[in-house]
Amino acid sequence: MPNASIMSSTNLSQTGRRETTPMRVSVILPAYNEAEALPTVLADLHAVLKVTHEIIIVDDGSTDDTVAVARRFICRVVKHKFRRGKGAAVRTGITYARGQVIIIMDADATYPASALPQMIQLLDTHDLVRCNRRSTDETMPGINRVGNWIFDRLLSGIHDLDGHDHLSGLYGLRREAALRLRLQSSGFDIEAEIGIKARAQKLRVTAFPIAYQARLGEKKLRPWRDGFTILGRIIALVLLYNPLATFVLPGLLLMLVAILGAVVLEQGPVITPMFGLSIHSFIVATLGVLAAFQLVIFGMAAALYGVEAGYQPPRWLVRLSSRPVRLGGATLGLLMALVAATQVMYTATAWFFGGAGLFLETRSIVLSSTVLVWGLQILSAGLFLSIFAGRLQRLDQGDTIEVLDTD
Repeated sequence: MPNASIMSSTNLSQTGRRETTPMRVSVILPAYNEAEALPTVLADLHAVLKVTHEIIIVDDGSTDDTVAVARRFICRVVKHKFRRGKGAAVRTGITYARGQVIIIMDADATYPASALPQMIQLLDTHDLVRCNRRSTDETMPGINRVGNWIFDRLLSGIHDLDGHDHLSGLYGLRREAALRLRLQSSGFDIEAEIGIKARAQKLRVTAFPIAYQARLGEKKLRPWRDGFTILGRIIALVLLYNPLATFVLPGLLLMLVAILGAVVLEQGPVITPMFGLSIHSFIVATLGVLAAFQLVIFGMAAALYGVEAGYQPPRWLVRLSSRPVRLGGATLGLLMALVAATQVMYTATAWFFGGAGLFLETRSIVLSSTVLVWGLQILSAGLFLSIFAGRLQRLDQGDTIEVLDTD
């Protein structure tokens, strides 16, 4: 159901056309105060598109004549009652779109409508088509070009995206691909989200260059504010889509360092000419083991969240969820907890019946308590994975299942 804060109206002449012609292409124009540019954009679009299309203008709470101008043309108008951001406008447009191919295009006349026929043709064999901008000093400010270059490097280095100009405002998606992405961005970070999720879902992506034109009307992008929004989206999604690199591997490395430190300091203080480490350092090292393992657990949870969101489970998570690994891990954790609990009780009992004097077994009790908690963490992780194990194994085997036609 459409959001209650959205009002929709449709040009009647286009409604009549839809009744006799199947819908092929939906062009979505997110617009905020674009009354000056819309006549040019809409005239150009109608000149290059065939009858099997619809144009959806999502007015994002404009305060000028954007809606009035749009209604002079054959198009659908979907209006936000208040400004919600470009990403929200794109998501609204996708919700209302009825074409099998969805084109998203900024409504400021910076993108050539002549690129759409090639985009539509490429979407016959690809899931996402992006137009790479060729800009000049006159068409794009220097700070925007620098920002785009930085974000391209981040998206390529962190998320392994191919090509460049991933923040282009002209791109097309097959309808089923657009729905699978489950977009959440509300601002100018929408393009970064689309590119990252398309890579995570292994969509077929291609791009081709276009000439970027001078905009008509006021500029909406605020380089610093919106730049930090885009950066935040890139970082948030790397935590979700690459938990092995961001949580699991750092957690394992930190845990190894903490274990080595605890083993060395368990024998007694370490004094050197440069520094000295005592019982306090030993306690910190043992706590570090637990904190590091918690990072690993958080990485598992992030990967499972990605699977629940519809993405293919990573191989390392599938291996961890296999019956021998998770049951073996749970058994190991239980044994660790039982042995450590026995040691804790033995140490406490010996101290109490020995007169309950000055307690001198701090290292022993700290080490045993740490192993006890660690064992419980491992046991809990094994049980936690068991909840999702069946689905993970089915999803992993899905690519090898072959359905034969018996007709």
